Amino acid sequence: MLEAIFFGIIQGLTEFLPISSSAHVRIFGEFSGMSEDPGAKFTAIMQIGTELAVLIFFRKDIARIISAWFRKVIFRKDLHIEEATDARIGWLIIIGSLPIAVLGYLGQEAITTKFRSLWLIAIVLIVFGIILGIADRYGKSEKNLNDLNNSHGILYGFAQAMALVPGVSRSGATIAMGRVLGYRREAALRYSFLLAIPAVFGSGFYELKQALSEKHGPNVFTLTETLVATVVAFVIGYLVIAWLLKFVTTKSFMPFIIYRICLGTLVLVLLATGVISDSATAGSATPVKPTSLSVPKDCLSTKVLAALQKDVRQAQFIEYAWEPAPGTELADFLNNGGIACTFGIQSAEVGISVDWVGDATSLFNNRVEGWISGGFQKIDIPNLSESEAYFFQRDQSPTNEFHQYRVNLLIDGFWISLGSSFGKAIEDSSEWLKAAVDSL
Repeated sequence: MLEAIFFGIIQGLTEFLPISSSAHVRIFGEFSGMSEDPGAKFTAIMQIGTELAVLIFFRKDIARIISAWFRKVIFRKDLHIEEATDARIGWLIIIGSLPIAVLGYLGQEAITTKFRSLWLIAIVLIVFGIILGIADRYGKSEKNLNDLNNSHGILYGFAQAMALVPGVSRSGATIAMGRVLGYRREAALRYSFLLAIPAVFGSGFYELKQALSEKHGPNVFTLTETLVATVVAFVIGYLVIAWLLKFVTTKSFMPFIIYRICLGTLVLVLLATGVISDSATAGSATPVKPTSLSVPKDCLSTKVLAALQKDVRQAQFIEYAWEPAPGTELADFLNNGGIACTFGIQSAEVGISVDWVGDATSLFNNRVEGWISGGFQKIDIPNLSESEAYFFQRDQSPTNEFHQYRVNLLIDGFWISLGSSFGKAIEDSSEWLKAAVDSL
């Protein structure tokens, strides 16, 4: 939760500054102790908080623009000059939102993977920092929002779309475009705020809907943590808006430009020296396709016995003539092309049993309710992608010398059941579980 709050603070501080909030969330993910990317989904949802700050801060401007647009477009009313300008700005915000909507939809895969490369982000921070510096230094300051026209609205829209790449900065790109077109800093910044509203809310609520509808997914933060981060981002973002509008009336963007170049250079150095690594995905692993896996041919072809012998040196394969009762878990394994194996020292009642069966998602899911009612608890097993597991443990002897536990694991459509008659914690079986999965 503390990490989520931290990222909410980062989002709120950097969303409206021309330094790229998404780049900062991505970069600081490597320094927060997680050593991984919080993800494009987390970032998009969190940006809802900062855009709510825009809605409240500019509520009078937004209400005036919406009212003028509806009276002009829907009710066909004649408007005064100021009202006609507001209606035109409403149209330009709609037009300017089209490029990022189209490109964002078409480039979803690249946005969530390739565009989140730290190498790319670092280079973009530097390059667009320089572009912003040149635009701010040589751009004229003679136009206000009243001077907006259709061509400028489209150019603003394409500038905003460039911010799909973390490191560009939505505000930085639109401000740079505004300065190139001759708009005053405050006018360019104010329009940047208004133009971002449809794009950010659209992206954020889309990702929120996906997060609510997905039962499983490679999310670094839970939905609750994400919502807390969003609230924090809202509070900090509101304060930043008020400060930044006052700042640009008397100061240039040079401090932000210097900061961008220094941060980008630092990230490049850290990447080149191996201090941080570049993971272009948000903690997700590409699942192994079930078609590339198969149940082990026989018990001796698995890697489990070798793993067990690290703990029980004389362990060996124990062969049984299995005749399971119909409807039992073992019958499900054997009747569906699976195998059941037992390893250990039979005389000492020390060992483990492992069962494998493929294409068993329905078999596994049909037994979940019974496992839970029988005392199983759902657990997460590290380093196993796309897995679902249920764990049960009980004392085996009055002296508590031995424990019995069983893990039912579903990975890539394969059901693996592992039971142990010795050991005192599930951690004891981590190597055997890994060997059972590696045997597929």
